[in-house]
Amino acid sequence: MMKIRLNARFRGRPLTGVERFASEVGDRLACRDGIVLAETAPAAPLAGMKGHAWEQFVLPRRVARDEILFSPCNTGPISVRKQLVVIHDAAVWDGPEGFSRSFRTVSQQLLPRLAKKAAVVATVPEFSRTRLAPVLGIPEERILVLGNAVSGAFSPAGTEQGRVGGLTLLCVGSMDPRKNPGRLLRAWVSLQEAGKLPEGATLQLIGGANPRNFAGMETIEGSGIGWLGRVDDAELVRRYREADAFVYPSLYEGFGLPALEAMACGCPVLLSHAASLPEVGGPDSEGAVRYFDPGSEAEIASAIERFPTLDAGARDEMRRRALERAGRFSWESIAEKTAAAMASI
Repeated sequence: MMKIRLNARFRGRPLTGVERFASEVGDRLACRDGIVLAETAPAAPLAGMKGHAWEQFVLPRRVARDEILFSPCNTGPISVRKQLVVIHDAAVWDGPEGFSRSFRTVSQQLLPRLAKKAAVVATVPEFSRTRLAPVLGIPEERILVLGNAVSGAFSPAGTEQGRVGGLTLLCVGSMDPRKNPGRLLRAWVSLQEAGKLPEGATLQLIGGANPRNFAGMETIEGSGIGWLGRVDDAELVRRYREADAFVYPSLYEGFGLPALEAMACGCPVLLSHAASLPEVGGPDSEGAVRYFDPGSEAEIASAIERFPTLDAGARDEMRRRALERAGRFSWESIAEKTAAAMASI
């Protein structure tokens, strides 16, 4: 019987890709034969240095000698060697300008020490393994690639019945500069002003953060840009199913879960060809997504402009291939890899 202690510091935080990963894998490990899983979390959500202090000094005392610690959300206690830690990406090195100085400093100091101490270091895509190895100071072969997936709620049920009105494109993500919302919005507005989009076309944006960085864009008359803010999973699934296409212009991703969620809902995807995203969308030959260069407003605009010209058969083929591609990503296989890695400790 293998005893696992889940580092549940993520409980109570907004549900983004990292927290989804932790929750889904933790739930499946708890259901596996031969595993007893318990979790430890702070009494109340802790952020910043308070969170790090709890993780480094309180959590280790809660891990019994016969337990293996599973830290699925980028950080863990340096003092615990019997640990599998998942470091999702190398963003604090690859895009340091997107983080506060304190967060960047702590992460860049902590993660290499943690990686050298933990028995197993894992990440999500192959792209992150190649980026993490040199900055963590460990060989690539020491980093396990686990993959990612989406829950069964993200499904195509009712897709055709739900699609109504004029052309609707959806984008899910924060206002983080790495998500590249500025180029997407400017591309959209340029198409609207040039009359190159169908009448009534809309671009819906879901995600956290205030759109003040792009002040005025949401009020441009006739722009069709809708800021929806954060939504729960049920609403998110509904929006994926109702959208004609999902557009994702991100410059950097540790994985790119929204693209996979859209594919699993049967929504055609227009996707950035950057960082880990080709691992999600697959090769051009599979035809599951249509790629573009996220550094070019002209290419983003062209991808959006071309989509409405596709006939019904071409759009249906994109949906079919997207669903087929999404079906290759499984939480069960990720939990199996994770359990096997911890059993080897």
